[in-house]
Amino acid sequence: MPTATENTGRMRERGVPTREQDQLDRLLADLRGAAAADTQIGYHASVAVNAWRRPPRILVTGRAHVGRTTVLHALALMSAAETGPVDEPDALDPELDADIVVYVLSGAPLPADRRVLANLPPERTVVVLNKADAIGSRWADAVAAADQYTRELGVLTLPVVASLAQRTRAGALTDDDMGTLRRLAATADPALTLSPDLFVSPAAGPDVAEREAVLHRWDLYGVSCALSALRADPELAPHAVLQLLHAASGIDPLHGLLHRRYEQVSALRGGTLLDDLARLAARSLPGVAGHARDVIEDYLYGDDAMWLGLCAGLADPSVAHLAAGYRSPAPADADDALQRAARWRAVVSGDMPPTARRAALRVHNGYIRLWERMSSAGL
Repeated sequence: MPTATENTGRMRERGVPTREQDQLDRLLADLRGAAAADTQIGYHASVAVNAWRRPPRILVTGRAHVGRTTVLHALALMSAAETGPVDEPDALDPELDADIVVYVLSGAPLPADRRVLANLPPERTVVVLNKADAIGSRWADAVAAADQYTRELGVLTLPVVASLAQRTRAGALTDDDMGTLRRLAATADPALTLSPDLFVSPAAGPDVAEREAVLHRWDLYGVSCALSALRADPELAPHAVLQLLHAASGIDPLHGLLHRRYEQVSALRGGTLLDDLARLAARSLPGVAGHARDVIEDYLYGDDAMWLGLCAGLADPSVAHLAAGYRSPAPADADDALQRAARWRAVVSGDMPPTARRAALRVHNGYIRLWERMSSAGL
């Protein structure tokens, strides 16, 4: 699990750790030699590190026939898996114990949906309003419905046409597809795409087989979007039309949200790792027979651990809103690091619950360390 940011190599030299500079493997190696009097310390440290490095689990769930499998394939995430349906007669609901749960709807949430979602943490749950092309007469209607469900459920809801997203991921527009679409865009009545039956009706012309083929490959919503694009610009190339169809599926905002949630889970796991190591240091046997405590504490006070703590603090739901304006956890320069540290020091001094204060203190300490490295004040 990388701790690098998208900053340049110069930033990396100034205290922001990278995968190549990760000290955890060295920590585990040192513990194997340092914990002579308590071999369990090294074992438990290895367990904690492996738990941190394990990719977050994502589960795609929902009632039957809402498109769980299609959403899963459209997302194409290696760490995602589909559960059995929710609210099945004579069956228990699936155990939703993953790091991130993608809950799929295909219309207004039913009581069973509300019951399940009420027991899931909102910060680790995403609701997908699938088959959004069937809601209202335009995309704005699906967006309005998703916004309404977000307010009602207390969980962010995004509209998606997963079937189109799956098609754009798995296939390409062929020459035959483009030929049919260009011809229809130039000659067909726009009302032809009001329903599948109208679109393949013999009354629309002799090219029934071609229309059936393009409908089968891209579905009515995809065909409608492609025709609208080609009417606006008849010279669009196939790859441009495919990109437009991909965008029209709504899958990119969902991918972006899941990426942010994935990063949040990873960052919070970093905080858990630091807590586990601190507990191991506290229980380590002191003395010459084993100096595991010193090894662990050296790591905990190092740049790598300070960076993990900073990211974990920023990701903590109790204070994450205070960092909403940061483009990156890493500051731009020493002055930025000092300004951020001062701000978070004020947050620590405020009236807040212990959990939030602890997260804010981690952020403050992390920015102080980065300021020391960037300004050479800590040398």
